[in-house]
Amino acid sequence: MKYITYILFALINSMPDQTLLHERNASDELDWCEFRRLTWTDFKAQPDKYSFFSAVSATYIEEQHGCSEDGSFKYSVKAVFVKNESWSANICSPDLLQHEQSHFDLTEYCARKLRKRFHDLQNPCQVQEETIRSMLDSLYYELETTHQLYDQYTLHGLKKDNQIIWNDIIAKCLYELKDFTCESETIRQK
Repeated sequence: MKYITYILFALINSMPDQTLLHERNASDELDWCEFRRLTWTDFKAQPDKYSFFSAVSATYIEEQHGCSEDGSFKYSVKAVFVKNESWSANICSPDLLQHEQSHFDLTEYCARKLRKRFHDLQNPCQVQEETIRSMLDSLYYELETTHQLYDQYTLHGLKKDNQIIWNDIIAKCLYELKDFTCESETIRQK
């Protein structure tokens, strides 16, 4: 019913011709995938017994970008769920699990928006880093605001009718950006 969003990004100035992704412990984090929905076993943290919430989902957008020596612009953008910081006090509610999945889906939606923005950059290796940072800040602000609005309008998933409306909105948003689903690495020549 509550979410935690982390923001992680990196600039790679001289990127080698290898994957952009750093090594992560697969048991601690989960990359968003259309065919892999959250399960209660993904919520590994101990519930906060003093919290007013029934569940907490920790998500973030991991992004890396930069220009390689050959002049190609490379980027990687992932929506990530942090298992060891996510918890639930109620692992029997499919409605609560769907609410938490929608938080993760919102993070993927913003990741797709970022992939699209990177894709649409004109002469990306000529774009000043301050411009890209501003673009990232704007997107992260939008992500945070969207999570807050989602919880506000659904009352953290308790308003069933509003939850159904938001589920539809999120599904349509993801569909609109289906061409920018998760990719491990994207390369554009300048």
